[in-house]
Amino acid sequence: MKQNVNVLYEIDTYNSRQNFLYKRSLFGLSIYTDQEVSEMTKEKLKRINKIYRKTQTVLNLWKQEKLLSITNQMIKLFFPNGHGYSKELLSYNYVDTSFICILSFKDLGINKKDIINKLITEKILPKNFYDLIPD
Repeated sequence: MKQNVNVLYEIDTYNSRQNFLYKRSLFGLSIYTDQEVSEMTKEKLKRINKIYRKTQTVLNLWKQEKLLSITNQMIKLFFPNGHGYSKELLSYNYVDTSFICILSFKDLGINKKDIINKLITEKILPKNFYDLIPD
């Protein structure tokens, strides 16, 4: 039996420079070979790690905010009159830096462009990110 499977792939509209900066902020030193890392100065290693850690913190907190928003929408849907504990649950809007949100960006409705815009807003990626040209 032959199945007809439609597979949609996201078309990457970003150039090599943009993708490099994006990946470096998301994955840190892991995008480099061991040889490249060994040739980097301590300052460059520290800078890359600092950007990576900041990115992870920003994205983790953002994912928690998105999750809270989705949860609040569900609570409002199932308990429209706001009785009992639902009011208390809706007032809970706390994000926790020690909690790691393991939900995927896809599950939270976040795409690459959303991430890029967030990283630009947080000054992790340059404000002229969309105007960068390949090296």
